[in-house]
Amino acid sequence: MILTFLSDLGYEDPFLGLCKGVIARIAPDVRVLDVMHSVGPQDIEMGAAMLASSLPFLPAPAVHLALVDPFRTIPARGIAVRTGDGSIFVAPDNGLTSQAWDVAGGAVEAHVLDDKSLWNANAARTFRARDVFSPVAARLADGLPIAAVGSPVPIAELQRLELRAARLHDDHVHGEIVQVDHFGNLTLNMERHHVEAAGINLGDMVEIRCGGKTLQVCYTLTYGEVPSGRVALCEDSFRTMCVAVNQGSAAAQLRSTRGEPIVIARVHDVAASTEQPARVENQAPSTLTA
Repeated sequence: MILTFLSDLGYEDPFLGLCKGVIARIAPDVRVLDVMHSVGPQDIEMGAAMLASSLPFLPAPAVHLALVDPFRTIPARGIAVRTGDGSIFVAPDNGLTSQAWDVAGGAVEAHVLDDKSLWNANAARTFRARDVFSPVAARLADGLPIAAVGSPVPIAELQRLELRAARLHDDHVHGEIVQVDHFGNLTLNMERHHVEAAGINLGDMVEIRCGGKTLQVCYTLTYGEVPSGRVALCEDSFRTMCVAVNQGSAAAQLRSTRGEPIVIARVHDVAASTEQPARVENQAPSTLTA
């Protein structure tokens, strides 16, 4: 079975390599598919959103190892959750994989990772990714039954993470930036039906308000439809709305980061001089909230 791997471990240290080394020692024939390891440090919400949006493009069934595990005095327990499509999610019980369960057919069985014989010997308290989660995920991908990892736990007792949804108000939508990708594109917690419910259609000019700045851009099929260096609102490859710059970085141009509130509003009357995207203008700090 394929083992997919998403984490906040990054690439600057040996942490990721050590986890994959443990997996290879236990299950050398298991193929590891890296989904993402640049989740913001301890950013459970980002990890949850990225895993859920990626899942439709990943093999099924599979073992999905997800590790964003903020250190706590009493650590979140490790869990393995089987879903309706036959996949198994191995992760801390902090809501990280709860959005993805629904995409995979819903959670149907769960167990706590409390059989220490499956862990690395002398497991470190501060590196559960290497010593607890990776060895258990490797064994599951190699054919270990989920019931063998530890005590059963009711699905209703597992932690769920409710991601903030976009909100429609007449002719504008309140949302937030959920990811800034490698190219500087801003992924929003909005889909096409949100903006169209505000009366915004393809080809319309829209007003974007974010971080005390306002600009008018075109709602297009792709950012390639606007001139180089211009901003556009469009649908990305995950069918979510994004703000992007043709051959540039929307994050740099808007000076925006993940988690910032953003408002997309319909422009009712557009003067001829503003029919193309306008430059960013600084305003007083916005009081709008997502």
